[in-house]
Amino acid sequence: MHWTLRWRHTRKENNMRDRRGNEGTTSRRGFLEKLLLATGFVASGAIAGSAYAVIDKPAFKGHASAQEVEPGPEITGLVKAARPALLPAATGGPSHDISLEISYKTLEIAAGVSYDAWTFGGQVPGPFIRVRQGDRVNFTLVNNGSGGHSIDFHAAQTPAERDYKTILPGESLTFSWAANFPGVFMYHCGTAPMLHHIANGMYGAVIVDPAEPLPPATEFAFVQSEFYARRGAADAWEADMTKMLLARPDLMAFNGTAFQYRDQPLAVKAGERIRMYVVNAGPTLSSAFHVVGGIFDKVYVDGNPANLLRGVSTYPIAPGQGCTFEIVFPEAGKYPFVSHNFAYTELGAVGILAAS
Repeated sequence: MHWTLRWRHTRKENNMRDRRGNEGTTSRRGFLEKLLLATGFVASGAIAGSAYAVIDKPAFKGHASAQEVEPGPEITGLVKAARPALLPAATGGPSHDISLEISYKTLEIAAGVSYDAWTFGGQVPGPFIRVRQGDRVNFTLVNNGSGGHSIDFHAAQTPAERDYKTILPGESLTFSWAANFPGVFMYHCGTAPMLHHIANGMYGAVIVDPAEPLPPATEFAFVQSEFYARRGAADAWEADMTKMLLARPDLMAFNGTAFQYRDQPLAVKAGERIRMYVVNAGPTLSSAFHVVGGIFDKVYVDGNPANLLRGVSTYPIAPGQGCTFEIVFPEAGKYPFVSHNFAYTELGAVGILAAS
């Protein structure tokens, strides 16, 4: 099977007409075939055009659309060092003093692609926060950026006008909230335009462990998100609001860097339970979380053990939502985890669990 995608890259202000062009043609055949080779899905006579070849290492040139937007960044090479995805156990409690600093950083969002991001804690996504059900979080937000920002915890129940208000550069805000419900939750900047602030990197995840602990497992945390980029100053890219409004991302990522866990697979053990806490930070597009070659024996919707599903192949995660997935691989091998919205997979929402 040979798929060809044709995208046209042009940019004209105030012109959103849909135009069908023939520029920017890119073949996906090599992209699809090499993933199967990398994971052992291709044997002699196998179908090389399978959609699961998305863990290949292509010369990726970014997404474009038939709308009037400029070309996105070009990925060069492979991600050399991936962000740790293993999730440490919750410590301390029942009271936690947590502080996040807002800062602006130039970060790598794909191999060879630098991006001027707005961050919590100097990273995208922001630090993972883990507490137990019933714990209290004493939280301080410090704004060291050059614009107004705020925070919104989906795990909290608190008056938004008081605790989620925008603070100016140099200001700080302190409030506390109780982790009443177990689950996996997004946090994000809530300052308008929220679309811009979230897409530019201001998001993270909170894991609230249930009062009755879950069984032991190897645990990972992933935040899926979209990047919409245009050329900025020097060699870095910056946020493109036009693409955001059109929902035309250039890159998709787990934990802030496209393709990082494809290039640097995550080691697991066959026969042992794996638990994945997954948040879709969006800000706009839904995910369809899936592990190629596996079935989730348990899915906790919103991460709450009360919302238990069994024997699930693929599960949708809306923007702003989180879910917990459990899986056991009976055999050693390479198991890609993807968004089954395959356009997003090809933009970077893919990784590998390498079971030994």
